[in-house]
Amino acid sequence: MKTRASAPLKRHGTLSRAAVYSAPPSAPPAKPALTRNPSLFPHRTLFWLTVFLCVMSLVFLFSVNIGEVLKPNATQTSLFHLFRLAIMQALWVGVGFVAMALMAAIPPRFWQQSAWVWMALCVGVLALIQFTPLGHAFNGAERWIRVPVPVLGAITIQPSEAFKLASLFWFCALYALPERRRWTRGAYLLLAVWLFGVILVERQPDLGTAMLIFALGVGVAFLGGASLAKLGLLLATSVLGIAALIITPLIKSHLSGEPLDAHKTSYRVQRIMAMLDPWSDEQGFGYQMVHAQLAVGSGGLTGVGLGMGREKRYLPAAESDYIFATIAEEAGFLGGIIAISLLGGVVYACFHLAMRARTRFGRLFAGGLALWIALSAGINLGMALGLLPTVGIPLPFLSAGGSALVSLMAALGVAQSIAREA
Repeated sequence: MKTRASAPLKRHGTLSRAAVYSAPPSAPPAKPALTRNPSLFPHRTLFWLTVFLCVMSLVFLFSVNIGEVLKPNATQTSLFHLFRLAIMQALWVGVGFVAMALMAAIPPRFWQQSAWVWMALCVGVLALIQFTPLGHAFNGAERWIRVPVPVLGAITIQPSEAFKLASLFWFCALYALPERRRWTRGAYLLLAVWLFGVILVERQPDLGTAMLIFALGVGVAFLGGASLAKLGLLLATSVLGIAALIITPLIKSHLSGEPLDAHKTSYRVQRIMAMLDPWSDEQGFGYQMVHAQLAVGSGGLTGVGLGMGREKRYLPAAESDYIFATIAEEAGFLGGIIAISLLGGVVYACFHLAMRARTRFGRLFAGGLALWIALSAGINLGMALGLLPTVGIPLPFLSAGGSALVSLMAALGVAQSIAREA
Protein backbone atom coordinates (compact mmCIF):
# COMPACT_ATOMS: atom_id res chain seq x y z
CA MET A 1 0.00 0.00 0.00
CA LYS A 2 1.41 3.27 -1.04
CA THR A 3 1.63 5.92 1.49
CA ARG A 4 1.27 9.53 0.70
CA ALA A 5 4.60 11.29 0.92
CA SER A 6 4.68 14.16 3.31
CA ALA A 7 5.10 17.59 1.77
CA PRO A 8 8.59 19.01 2.12
CA LEU A 9 9.11 21.64 4.71
CA LYS A 10 8.84 25.07 3.21
CA ARG A 11 11.77 27.39 3.72
CA HIS A 12 11.58 31.13 3.83
CA GLY A 13 14.59 32.82 2.33
CA THR A 14 17.80 31.50 3.81
CA LEU A 15 16.44 30.68 7.26
CA SER A 16 17.14 27.20 8.59
CA ARG A 17 14.38 24.70 9.33
CA ALA A 18 14.64 25.41 13.05
CA ALA A 19 14.37 29.12 12.48
CA VAL A 20 11.11 28.75 10.57
CA TYR A 21 9.24 27.47 13.58
CA SER A 22 11.06 29.45 16.28
CA ALA A 23 9.40 32.36 17.97
CA PRO A 24 10.08 35.76 16.42
CA PRO A 25 12.99 37.51 18.00
CA SER A 26 11.96 39.88 20.73
CA ALA A 27 12.94 43.54 20.65
CA PRO A 28 15.97 44.48 22.73
CA PRO A 29 14.98 45.67 26.20
CA ALA A 30 14.77 49.41 26.51
CA LYS A 31 17.10 51.21 28.87
CA PRO A 32 15.50 51.75 32.25
CA ALA A 33 14.33 55.30 32.70
CA LEU A 34 15.85 57.40 35.44
CA THR A 35 13.60 56.93 38.45
CA ARG A 36 13.76 58.78 41.71
CA ASN A 37 13.27 57.08 45.04
CA PRO A 38 10.33 58.81 46.75
CA SER A 39 12.00 58.55 50.18
CA LEU A 40 13.65 61.74 51.46
CA PHE A 41 16.57 59.72 52.88
CA PRO A 42 16.91 56.72 50.56
CA HIS A 43 20.39 55.81 51.83
CA ARG A 44 19.34 54.34 55.17
CA THR A 45 22.87 53.43 56.22
CA LEU A 46 24.14 56.99 55.93
CA PHE A 47 21.09 58.33 57.75
CA TRP A 48 21.24 55.97 60.74
CA LEU A 49 25.02 56.21 61.11
CA THR A 50 24.59 59.98 61.33
CA VAL A 51 21.88 59.58 63.97
CA PHE A 52 24.04 57.25 66.09
CA LEU A 53 27.04 59.59 65.89
CA CYS A 54 24.96 62.64 66.88
CA VAL A 55 23.45 60.79 69.85
CA MET A 56 26.92 59.67 70.94
CA SER A 57 28.12 63.27 70.66
CA LEU A 58 25.32 64.60 72.87
CA VAL A 59 25.93 61.93 75.53
CA PHE A 60 29.60 62.79 75.91
CA LEU A 61 29.05 66.54 75.66
CA PHE A 62 26.67 66.31 78.62
CA SER A 63 29.48 64.45 80.38
CA VAL A 64 31.91 67.27 79.52
CA ASN A 65 29.43 69.73 81.00
CA ILE A 66 29.45 67.74 84.22
CA GLY A 67 33.23 68.12 84.23
CA GLU A 68 32.81 71.89 83.86
CA VAL A 69 30.62 71.92 87.00
CA LEU A 70 33.25 69.96 88.94
CA LYS A 71 36.15 72.20 87.91
CA PRO A 72 37.86 74.11 90.72
CA ASN A 73 36.39 77.58 91.28
CA ALA A 74 33.36 76.74 89.09
CA THR A 75 30.59 79.31 89.64
CA GLN A 76 27.10 78.04 90.32
CA THR A 77 24.54 79.43 87.90
CA SER A 78 21.29 78.41 86.20
CA LEU A 79 20.74 74.90 84.87
CA PHE A 80 20.67 76.21 81.29
CA HIS A 81 24.08 77.85 81.63
CA LEU A 82 25.52 74.77 83.32
CA PHE A 83 24.56 72.58 80.36
CA ARG A 84 24.57 75.25 77.67
CA LEU A 85 27.21 73.45 75.60
CA ALA A 86 25.20 70.23 75.27
CA ILE A 87 21.88 72.07 74.86
CA MET A 88 23.30 74.23 72.06
CA GLN A 89 24.74 71.15 70.35
CA ALA A 90 21.32 69.47 70.54
CA LEU A 91 19.82 72.53 68.82
CA TRP A 92 22.55 72.41 66.17
CA VAL A 93 21.77 68.74 65.58
CA GLY A 94 18.16 69.73 64.90
CA VAL A 95 19.30 72.46 62.51
CA GLY A 96 21.62 69.93 60.85
CA PHE A 97 18.83 67.47 60.15
CA VAL A 98 16.70 70.27 58.71
CA ALA A 99 19.62 71.24 56.45
CA MET A 100 20.05 67.60 55.45
CA ALA A 101 16.37 67.33 54.54
CA LEU A 102 16.43 70.54 52.50
CA MET A 103 19.56 69.54 50.59
CA ALA A 104 18.19 66.04 50.00
CA ALA A 105 15.06 67.49 48.38
CA ILE A 106 17.06 69.46 45.78
CA PRO A 107 18.37 67.63 42.67
CA PRO A 108 22.18 67.37 42.49
CA ARG A 109 22.18 69.13 39.14
CA PHE A 110 21.26 72.40 40.88
CA TRP A 111 24.43 72.27 43.02
CA GLN A 112 26.51 71.34 39.99
CA GLN A 113 25.32 74.34 37.98
CA SER A 114 25.53 76.86 40.84
CA ALA A 115 28.76 75.59 42.42
CA TRP A 116 30.84 78.63 41.44
CA VAL A 117 28.29 80.97 43.07
CA TRP A 118 28.58 79.31 46.50
CA MET A 119 32.35 79.17 46.31
CA ALA A 120 32.66 82.86 45.39
CA LEU A 121 30.12 83.80 48.09
CA CYS A 122 32.10 81.98 50.78
CA VAL A 123 35.33 83.68 49.70
CA GLY A 124 33.54 87.03 49.89
CA VAL A 125 32.44 86.36 53.48
CA LEU A 126 35.97 85.26 54.42
CA ALA A 127 37.29 88.52 52.96
CA LEU A 128 34.80 90.52 55.03
CA ILE A 129 36.01 88.76 58.19
CA GLN A 130 39.63 89.50 57.31
CA PHE A 131 39.33 93.12 56.18
CA THR A 132 36.32 94.53 58.07
CA PRO A 133 35.14 94.64 61.71
CA LEU A 134 32.62 91.87 60.96
CA GLY A 135 34.92 89.16 62.30
CA HIS A 136 34.79 88.06 65.93
CA ALA A 137 38.16 87.35 67.58
CA PHE A 138 38.71 84.68 70.21
CA ASN A 139 42.02 83.40 71.62
CA GLY A 140 43.95 85.44 69.08
CA ALA A 141 42.07 84.05 66.06
CA GLU A 142 39.50 85.90 63.97
CA ARG A 143 37.43 83.15 62.37
CA TRP A 144 33.85 83.72 63.45
CA ILE A 145 30.82 85.90 62.93
CA ARG A 146 28.98 86.67 66.15
CA VAL A 147 25.18 86.63 65.91
CA PRO A 148 22.97 87.64 68.89
CA VAL A 149 20.04 85.29 69.49
CA PRO A 150 17.28 85.94 72.07
CA VAL A 151 17.29 83.59 75.10
CA LEU A 152 20.28 81.63 73.81
CA GLY A 153 22.64 84.58 73.87
CA ALA A 154 25.18 85.17 71.12
CA ILE A 155 26.15 82.32 68.83
CA THR A 156 29.20 82.19 66.58
CA ILE A 157 29.31 80.98 62.97
CA GLN A 158 32.54 79.86 61.29
CA PRO A 159 32.33 80.51 57.51
CA SER A 160 35.43 78.41 56.78
CA GLU A 161 33.34 75.30 57.50
CA ALA A 162 30.87 76.27 54.77
CA PHE A 163 33.86 76.96 52.51
CA LYS A 164 34.73 73.23 52.74
CA LEU A 165 31.35 72.31 51.25
CA ALA A 166 31.54 75.09 48.64
CA SER A 167 35.01 73.91 47.60
CA LEU A 168 33.71 70.37 47.22
CA PHE A 169 30.85 71.63 45.04
CA TRP A 170 33.15 73.62 42.77
CA PHE A 171 35.83 70.99 42.22
CA CYS A 172 33.22 68.29 41.58
CA ALA A 173 31.43 70.53 39.06
CA LEU A 174 34.74 71.40 37.39
CA TYR A 175 35.92 67.82 36.98
CA ALA A 176 32.47 66.66 35.93
CA LEU A 177 32.96 68.63 32.69
CA PRO A 178 34.54 67.00 29.64
CA GLU A 179 38.29 67.58 29.60
CA ARG A 180 38.19 69.84 26.53
CA ARG A 181 35.72 72.20 28.27
CA ARG A 182 37.31 72.12 31.72
CA TRP A 183 40.15 74.61 31.94
CA THR A 184 38.79 77.78 30.39
CA ARG A 185 39.75 81.32 31.35
CA GLY A 186 36.79 81.44 33.70
CA ALA A 187 37.93 78.22 35.40
CA TYR A 188 41.42 79.63 35.97
CA LEU A 189 39.91 82.81 37.39
CA LEU A 190 37.73 80.81 39.79
CA LEU A 191 40.73 78.70 40.77
CA ALA A 192 42.55 81.91 41.71
CA VAL A 193 39.50 82.99 43.77
CA TRP A 194 39.52 79.62 45.55
CA LEU A 195 43.24 79.85 46.33
CA PHE A 196 42.63 83.36 47.68
CA GLY A 197 39.99 81.87 49.99
CA VAL A 198 42.44 79.23 51.23
CA ILE A 199 44.98 81.99 51.97
CA LEU A 200 42.32 83.96 53.88
CA VAL A 201 41.59 80.91 56.05
CA GLU A 202 45.32 80.51 56.78
CA ARG A 203 45.59 84.17 57.76
CA GLN A 204 42.79 83.96 60.35
CA PRO A 205 45.07 82.12 61.42
CA ASP A 206 43.82 78.57 60.85
CA LEU A 207 46.49 76.60 59.03
CA GLY A 208 44.87 73.23 59.81
CA THR A 209 41.57 74.11 58.13
CA ALA A 210 43.37 75.72 55.18
CA MET A 211 45.42 72.55 54.69
CA LEU A 212 42.28 70.40 54.87
CA ILE A 213 40.46 72.51 52.26
CA PHE A 214 43.50 72.41 49.99
CA ALA A 215 43.79 68.63 50.41
CA LEU A 216 40.09 68.27 49.63
CA GLY A 217 40.51 70.12 46.34
CA VAL A 218 43.57 68.06 45.38
CA GLY A 219 41.75 64.85 46.35
CA VAL A 220 38.77 65.60 44.11
CA ALA A 221 41.17 66.51 41.28
CA PHE A 222 42.85 63.11 41.74
CA LEU A 223 39.49 61.32 41.66
CA GLY A 224 38.57 63.35 38.58
CA GLY A 225 41.59 62.11 36.65
CA ALA A 226 43.98 65.05 36.90
CA SER A 227 47.56 64.48 35.77
CA LEU A 228 49.62 62.78 38.47
CA ALA A 229 52.69 64.77 37.47
CA LYS A 230 50.86 68.08 37.95
CA LEU A 231 49.36 66.93 41.24
CA GLY A 232 52.76 65.81 42.48
CA LEU A 233 54.31 69.16 41.58
CA LEU A 234 51.43 70.98 43.29
CA LEU A 235 51.77 68.90 46.46
CA ALA A 236 55.54 69.38 46.58
CA THR A 237 55.11 73.15 46.19
CA SER A 238 52.44 73.28 48.89
CA VAL A 239 54.56 71.24 51.33
CA LEU A 240 57.46 73.66 50.84
CA GLY A 241 55.10 76.60 51.35
CA ILE A 242 53.69 75.14 54.58
CA ALA A 243 57.19 74.43 55.86
CA ALA A 244 58.15 78.04 55.11
CA LEU A 245 55.12 79.32 57.04
CA ILE A 246 56.04 77.21 60.04
CA ILE A 247 59.74 78.02 60.26
CA THR A 248 59.48 81.74 59.39
CA PRO A 249 58.96 82.75 63.07
CA LEU A 250 62.09 80.77 64.01
CA ILE A 251 64.15 82.60 61.38
CA LYS A 252 62.76 86.01 62.40
CA SER A 253 63.42 85.28 66.06
CA HIS A 254 66.97 84.23 65.37
CA LEU A 255 67.75 87.24 63.17
CA SER A 256 66.08 89.86 65.37
CA GLY A 257 67.07 88.42 68.74
CA GLU A 258 63.45 88.65 69.92
CA PRO A 259 61.86 85.77 71.83
CA LEU A 260 59.90 83.29 69.75
CA ASP A 261 56.67 84.13 71.59
CA ALA A 262 56.79 87.67 70.18
CA HIS A 263 55.72 86.41 66.75
CA LYS A 264 52.02 85.81 66.04
CA THR A 265 52.33 82.37 64.42
CA SER A 266 55.11 81.04 66.66
CA TYR A 267 52.59 78.68 68.28
CA ARG A 268 52.83 76.43 65.20
CA VAL A 269 56.48 75.66 65.87
CA GLN A 270 55.83 75.23 69.58
CA ARG A 271 52.99 72.81 68.96
CA ILE A 272 55.22 70.67 66.76
CA MET A 273 57.90 70.69 69.45
CA ALA A 274 55.26 69.77 72.04
CA MET A 275 54.14 66.84 69.88
CA LEU A 276 57.70 65.51 69.77
CA ASP A 277 58.08 65.74 73.57
CA PRO A 278 54.97 67.04 75.35
CA TRP A 279 56.35 66.29 78.83
CA SER A 280 59.20 68.74 78.36
CA ASP A 281 56.69 71.61 78.49
CA GLU A 282 53.95 70.01 80.55
CA GLN A 283 52.51 73.28 81.82
CA GLY A 284 52.93 75.14 78.52
CA PHE A 285 52.33 74.03 74.94
CA GLY A 286 52.46 70.37 75.94
CA TYR A 287 49.61 70.80 78.43
CA GLN A 288 46.76 69.71 76.16
CA MET A 289 48.67 66.79 74.67
CA VAL A 290 49.80 65.50 78.08
CA HIS A 291 46.27 65.44 79.49
CA ALA A 292 44.85 63.98 76.27
CA GLN A 293 47.33 61.11 76.43
CA LEU A 294 46.56 60.58 80.12
CA ALA A 295 42.84 60.42 79.29
CA VAL A 296 43.30 57.93 76.46
CA GLY A 297 45.70 55.79 78.47
CA SER A 298 43.61 55.66 81.64
CA GLY A 299 40.42 54.43 79.99
CA GLY A 300 41.38 50.76 79.86
CA LEU A 301 39.05 48.33 78.14
CA THR A 302 35.67 49.66 79.24
CA GLY A 303 36.49 53.10 80.66
CA VAL A 304 36.07 54.73 84.05
CA GLY A 305 32.35 55.31 83.54
CA LEU A 306 30.19 57.98 81.96
CA GLY A 307 30.66 61.31 83.69
CA MET A 308 33.53 59.99 85.82
CA GLY A 309 36.41 61.14 83.62
CA ARG A 310 39.05 63.21 85.37
CA GLU A 311 41.12 64.69 82.57
CA LYS A 312 38.23 66.55 80.94
CA ARG A 313 38.37 68.92 83.91
CA TYR A 314 41.82 70.06 82.75
CA LEU A 315 41.60 69.83 78.95
CA PRO A 316 40.75 73.31 77.59
CA ALA A 317 39.13 71.83 74.44
CA ALA A 318 37.68 68.60 75.81
CA GLU A 319 34.41 69.26 73.96
CA SER A 320 35.90 69.93 70.51
CA ASP A 321 39.53 69.20 69.60
CA TYR A 322 39.90 66.46 72.23
CA ILE A 323 36.42 64.94 72.45
CA PHE A 324 37.92 61.55 71.53
CA ALA A 325 40.10 61.71 74.66
CA THR A 326 36.93 62.06 76.75
CA ILE A 327 35.30 59.13 74.93
CA ALA A 328 38.39 56.95 75.38
CA GLU A 329 38.66 57.75 79.09
CA GLU A 330 35.01 57.23 80.00
CA ALA A 331 34.07 54.46 77.53
CA GLY A 332 37.50 52.88 77.19
CA PHE A 333 38.96 51.04 74.25
CA LEU A 334 35.55 49.62 73.33
CA GLY A 335 33.94 53.07 73.21
CA GLY A 336 36.77 54.42 71.08
CA ILE A 337 36.46 51.49 68.68
CA ILE A 338 32.70 52.07 68.39
CA ALA A 339 33.24 55.76 67.55
CA ILE A 340 35.92 54.94 64.96
CA SER A 341 33.76 52.16 63.47
CA LEU A 342 30.78 54.50 63.06
CA LEU A 343 32.97 57.08 61.31
CA GLY A 344 34.51 54.36 59.16
CA GLY A 345 31.02 53.18 58.25
CA VAL A 346 30.11 56.67 57.00
CA VAL A 347 33.30 56.82 54.90
CA TYR A 348 32.65 53.36 53.44
CA ALA A 349 29.02 54.21 52.67
CA CYS A 350 30.10 57.36 50.83
CA PHE A 351 32.66 55.46 48.73
CA HIS A 352 30.04 52.78 48.00
CA LEU A 353 27.61 55.48 46.90
CA ALA A 354 30.34 56.93 44.65
CA MET A 355 30.49 53.60 42.78
CA ARG A 356 26.69 53.53 42.32
CA ALA A 357 26.01 57.16 41.39
CA ARG A 358 24.64 57.74 37.89
CA THR A 359 26.42 61.01 37.12
CA ARG A 360 30.07 61.98 37.19
CA PHE A 361 29.25 64.87 39.53
CA GLY A 362 27.53 62.47 41.92
CA ARG A 363 30.46 60.06 41.91
CA LEU A 364 32.98 62.83 42.55
CA PHE A 365 30.87 64.41 45.29
CA ALA A 366 30.35 61.16 47.20
CA GLY A 367 34.05 60.32 46.90
CA GLY A 368 35.07 63.83 47.96
CA LEU A 369 32.72 63.69 50.95
CA ALA A 370 34.36 60.42 52.02
CA LEU A 371 37.77 62.12 51.79
CA TRP A 372 36.51 65.09 53.81
CA ILE A 373 35.29 62.89 56.69
CA ALA A 374 38.27 60.51 56.56
CA LEU A 375 40.88 63.30 56.59
CA SER A 376 39.13 65.23 59.38
CA ALA A 377 38.76 62.11 61.53
CA GLY A 378 42.33 60.98 60.89
CA ILE A 379 43.80 64.36 61.85
CA ASN A 380 41.68 64.69 64.99
CA LEU A 381 42.43 61.15 66.16
CA GLY A 382 46.14 61.76 65.51
CA MET A 383 45.94 64.82 67.79
CA ALA A 384 44.23 62.87 70.58
CA LEU A 385 46.80 60.06 70.38
CA GLY A 386 49.79 62.39 70.29
CA LEU A 387 50.77 61.53 66.72
CA LEU A 388 50.00 64.97 65.26
CA PRO A 389 50.22 68.52 66.64
CA THR A 390 47.09 70.37 67.67
CA VAL A 391 45.62 72.00 64.55
CA GLY A 392 41.99 72.64 65.52
CA ILE A 393 40.27 70.13 63.21
CA PRO A 394 37.03 68.85 64.82
CA LEU A 395 36.10 65.17 64.93
CA PRO A 396 33.21 64.81 62.44
CA PHE A 397 29.75 64.68 64.08
CA LEU A 398 31.23 64.19 67.58
CA SER A 399 33.00 67.47 68.39
CA ALA A 400 31.01 70.44 69.62
CA GLY A 401 30.49 73.13 67.00
CA GLY A 402 27.45 74.07 65.00
CA SER A 403 29.12 75.30 61.82
CA ALA A 404 31.11 72.10 61.28
CA LEU A 405 28.13 69.87 62.08
CA VAL A 406 25.61 71.69 59.88
CA SER A 407 28.04 71.83 56.92
CA LEU A 408 28.69 68.09 57.14
CA MET A 409 25.00 67.22 57.48
CA ALA A 410 24.16 69.48 54.55
CA ALA A 411 26.75 67.57 52.50
CA LEU A 412 25.14 64.31 53.58
CA GLY A 413 21.82 65.72 52.36
CA VAL A 414 23.35 66.17 48.90
CA ALA A 415 24.60 62.57 49.16
CA GLN A 416 21.03 61.46 49.89
CA SER A 417 19.85 63.33 46.80
CA ILE A 418 22.52 61.53 44.75
CA ALA A 419 21.42 58.20 46.26
CA ARG A 420 17.84 58.89 45.19
CA GLU A 421 18.97 58.81 41.57
CA ALA A 422 21.34 55.85 41.99
